[in-house]
Amino acid sequence: MSRGIYLFMWAYQESFRISSQLLIRDVLKELGAEGNAEVFLVGARAPESTNKNGICIEPEDGKWSLSIFEGLLDSIESIYDTHHLKNMFYGDAPSMRDKPKWMRQDSTRRAVENALKSFDDTNAVISFCGSTQRLDEYYITPVIQIPNSTFKKFPTLKHKTGGERQQGYGYRSLIHAAISTVLNEISEKLQTPEPGRFSYKAMRSSEEIIRIAARAFLRTPGLSIEQKYYQDGLFDELNLISSLMYEGARGIGSLVLINPDNEAIEYLIRFIQPVPFREPRWVRKILQMAVSGSAIIADSHHIYGLGQLKHTHDSQEQDAFTINFLDHYYWELCCGELVLLRSQYGVPKLSQEHFDKPSFIANYIRLFPQSSVEDSLNLWNLLQVQIKQAYGSMIVVIEDAAIEAERLSKQGTTIIPTRLSESLLRSISRIDGTILLDPYGICHAFGIILDGEANDKCTPSRGARYNSGVRYVCSEGRRGLAIVVSDDKTVDIIPEIRPLVSRSLLERNITVFNTSTIDNYHDSRNWLDKHRFYINAEQCEQLNSTIVRLDNCPREVGLIYIGTNKFEVHPDFDESYLSN
Repeated sequence: MSRGIYLFMWAYQESFRISSQLLIRDVLKELGAEGNAEVFLVGARAPESTNKNGICIEPEDGKWSLSIFEGLLDSIESIYDTHHLKNMFYGDAPSMRDKPKWMRQDSTRRAVENALKSFDDTNAVISFCGSTQRLDEYYITPVIQIPNSTFKKFPTLKHKTGGERQQGYGYRSLIHAAISTVLNEISEKLQTPEPGRFSYKAMRSSEEIIRIAARAFLRTPGLSIEQKYYQDGLFDELNLISSLMYEGARGIGSLVLINPDNEAIEYLIRFIQPVPFREPRWVRKILQMAVSGSAIIADSHHIYGLGQLKHTHDSQEQDAFTINFLDHYYWELCCGELVLLRSQYGVPKLSQEHFDKPSFIANYIRLFPQSSVEDSLNLWNLLQVQIKQAYGSMIVVIEDAAIEAERLSKQGTTIIPTRLSESLLRSISRIDGTILLDPYGICHAFGIILDGEANDKCTPSRGARYNSGVRYVCSEGRRGLAIVVSDDKTVDIIPEIRPLVSRSLLERNITVFNTSTIDNYHDSRNWLDKHRFYINAEQCEQLNSTIVRLDNCPREVGLIYIGTNKFEVHPDFDESYLSN
């Protein structure tokens, strides 16, 4: 027995949608932007079809009702009748033959986009529509929806209208490029026979998608600074340059992508003959000259010299992009202070704070109740300085710092209690050992060698600095916090900083799960399973009752049902971990 599909487009529409949704979620997770991306399909009946369903949606029992697309067929015809290609004449017969199909596909996509605008505003999401494809009796438009919160966490370039520029200005972010790449993949697979029938091998891997997206996104600087054309392949070229050593030295420095005649450039030296950008060893040699305060000046074709941007330059113009070579095979793309992409060993990722600021502050005050928000903000600012330094270091905050400084005075340097400033941090973190603070930001000692018993949180996979912090902070009865920045740029806070979770989002997922059926429980169940820490006793009881109900539901032959472990209250949870 199989479940029937009322809004039927083709036999494998459900498996195709599920595999598409898994792909975009895997892609975002690999980039570091894991979220609740959703995929659905909108089918608009072809004009010559007599099918009783004018509009179909997959999934038909999801959050997207048919009422969203009321009047869609009329909207498509209106756009089609006034389409900009209507009076276009191509010089080749195949293009003239395909023109009505292109107009129909584009009109359908635009009509679906327009229909979703109100839904997006109401539900705080952004809908991205892929290319429409004809399949049997329907023109099918794939849609990816992303929460607005994703773009708040990962800011994007401001939108620039293309005007008369046919090539536009590229993508606003790596996320936009990734979404576009996934939509292209979905639309391409919709053109294959029986899409979704063999979903396990139909789509490219998330790793392939991400690299394609990164290459596409790295066209953005060229499109923004070039008046006519740009050179492709920048992502691979930067990876190659960053991987090269020069007489055993790693390439660390900056490169500014800009029109070489832009008045915002302050040249230190300018070459008579520009160096071709596609000469990676030559570029790497010049990078060795780009010491602090200067950078390579280049467009997407050539290197023109060394210099820097004037302080008066406005990054909002988006006419200059900086490549910072951070370490061997490790670089980042920036526009002003906005870090758009980081690539390490050829793997592109989004830039993100190592820790969420509100969560850090909430956890700090929870750990040290006598401290103030100002005290926590001070340590947050010190953490940002610590992270950006080229070498590893460790700060330990402990309530009885004065007593501990005296006890460990033979294992470091004690000082007259002094507030730790950013400049002082830069100085004293250059030597080995730990900086010892009280919760109010007062430094009592530095260069301290910590003691402490080994415990189950220690691990041989991490270095001595990390395990030293774990042994000390996790000692029985000690209330402390360690910030460990390792030489390999890994940042750890001990004990673990748990992010705040929205109370309304938690309650919404609980409500959805408690009212779910055997067919639609998956998304809310997966979210709650990942956020078990934040669920209180009453909510655990409700969820466990739902689990029993779902476990006892009759199941159709062949239906895959994923069981859920019972929920239990975490002993460390309290309401302060929830935000409004």
